[in-house]
Amino acid sequence: MRKVYRNFIRSIVAAGCICLFTGCGIVKSYSGAGTMVNAEEISEEQFLEIVSPEKIVLCQVVEPNEVIAFIQNEKMEEWEDVSEIPVQAELQYIIISYEKVTENFWLERGVPEISIGKEALYEDNGDFYIEDVFEGDSTYCRIPVSAGEYIMKLAGNGSDILDKDDIFALWGINDSGIEKAEEAFLKEPDKILRSENEDGYHLYSADELAKVSKEQRLEIFDKDSELVYTMKDLEEIADFYNRIKRETWLERESLPEEKSNICEITRYQLERHTFEKNLIGNEKLILFEAQNQYYIHDIIPNCSEDMDDMESFYSIPNDIGNYINKLANQI
Repeated sequence: MRKVYRNFIRSIVAAGCICLFTGCGIVKSYSGAGTMVNAEEISEEQFLEIVSPEKIVLCQVVEPNEVIAFIQNEKMEEWEDVSEIPVQAELQYIIISYEKVTENFWLERGVPEISIGKEALYEDNGDFYIEDVFEGDSTYCRIPVSAGEYIMKLAGNGSDILDKDDIFALWGINDSGIEKAEEAFLKEPDKILRSENEDGYHLYSADELAKVSKEQRLEIFDKDSELVYTMKDLEEIADFYNRIKRETWLERESLPEEKSNICEITRYQLERHTFEKNLIGNEKLILFEAQNQYYIHDIIPNCSEDMDDMESFYSIPNDIGNYINKLANQI
């Protein structure tokens, strides 16, 4: 899915850190050899635009070779995930990507023929950050200074601006239907919501959850796999996520062999790419206890049969474990 939708935008495991609640607060670094991109890997039916904070298109990257240069200069293998972008950081540019969706698997499920992605570039005292937005979800990264300077220079130099409808017509699409999607990206101020409590933890709200999925559900099962508690109200679900403070979880390679199963929590959201209102499970948290320490096994199912589920392991503060344990044993 992600390769089809955004070949030239950061590759992230489906339903992984793009979900609001899948551990994006944990810092991970990416390193390795420089990004190498072959021309055959780049579809000719994709391009991007660099837009000013005032919503003016300054530059277009259209030709495959230009797209390759953009990927290489972004140096995504050196991006570092961060929990948020500094409050004082200033928005510099918005990068909007367009790509023709060609796989029948997605077209048969009602996705638009044009996929749109968005990145927002921020600068803070010489450091650069990216907010990566895809289908309403955001992740935040610190990027190399050279990558930020490259984008700044590209935007400053500008380019000829082609009519997008003319580009889409060359792709065989005469009615792109992207106006509403573009408006959704650009109508709101691009300053990131950074609601925090006094300890610096992100605070979720019902409105924020609704931007991801207007209907959600959390189900809590006890150690015997009996359903003991259900949350449907977005305010209650937001309160749950505020209480479990995912920024405080410590990632581990594995869980202790000797452990007790406490409970299981499954998160449901509206299925994407369909007109039907189907709630599907898109994350499972299994709480364990071992030697007076709580642990979480986080499982994110992948939508493709060709990919394994994404699994992570964490140790969590005891007060959070006690809170979840209490919810699972209140009946």
